[in-house]
Amino acid sequence: MTEFDSRKTLNLLQSIMEYEFAGVIRYTYYSLVVTDSNQTDIVNFLKEQAEESLTHAQRIGEILVSLKGNPKPRSTNLEEIEKSSVKDILIASQNHEQTAIEIYKQLLSSVRESNPELINCISDMIEEEGSHYFELEQMIKDLE
Repeated sequence: MTEFDSRKTLNLLQSIMEYEFAGVIRYTYYSLVVTDSNQTDIVNFLKEQAEESLTHAQRIGEILVSLKGNPKPRSTNLEEIEKSSVKDILIASQNHEQTAIEIYKQLLSSVRESNPELINCISDMIEEEGSHYFELEQMIKDLE
């Protein structure tokens, strides 16, 4: 990688780590405030998403360190939602997943001619985030 590409990649890795840390907070918060009658399954789903966000943040942090980066303990800004119905939370969660997919795709583009292991790892994360996006889409449709 050139110096410019390396810097861009390190910055994207830091951004993703911060976004995944924000996901931990977001999903934990949502699991606490979700309202509506049949919420047990939703609460469990949200808790699982919080755990996965932490796992992703750790994995990205490890990649960042392996590329000689210096991870910073930060998270992106969190927008509060005004309503905490299941549908509102699922829509906000789907938006979060969509943004994650976009950031991971930027990272993939940045490392395109790099280490095949890194490319596979990022591709797997894009696939996981995409799977969650479509799972959320189905959950939203099921509410209608």
